[in-house]
Amino acid sequence: MSKHFLFEPGNWLGTGQVTFSFSPDLLYFRTKWSTAQPDDATYQCTQTVEIIGGDRMVNIFVIRLTAENAFDIILQNELLGVFNGTGVVEPNLVAWEFRHPGTLEGFEVYERLQEQEYAMHAEYLASDGSRTMIRGKIWKATEKLEEIEDDE
Repeated sequence: MSKHFLFEPGNWLGTGQVTFSFSPDLLYFRTKWSTAQPDDATYQCTQTVEIIGGDRMVNIFVIRLTAENAFDIILQNELLGVFNGTGVVEPNLVAWEFRHPGTLEGFEVYERLQEQEYAMHAEYLASDGSRTMIRGKIWKATEKLEEIEDDE
């Protein structure tokens, strides 16, 4: 079985939707993950998220395996700051969570659907008690798709 996208240098593309507990609005997004391995123990992922017709956000994740099925993860975001979390790896699933009450609490789960495709589900809780729910898919980028994305 291949490695999960977090641990496999390359690019992944995705789409999905965002809903909020305090609003009937439904937002659509597209995303691009770029994964690199700067050294044997570290992976760095840059996630660009673009809300269709709205903002663009960049998250940088630094991941270090702590065991065969566990890892530490650091999220760096220009607006939110830096947060530490933990993750788990299973044959068809990779997931992580952040527990910083009052600033950033939430989780992301990526379930392998096929060899190069994942369904994702995430939920984050804001300091005011509102919840953001994210659902989508990501897939391994091909060179042709990357050219199209870069042209936009």
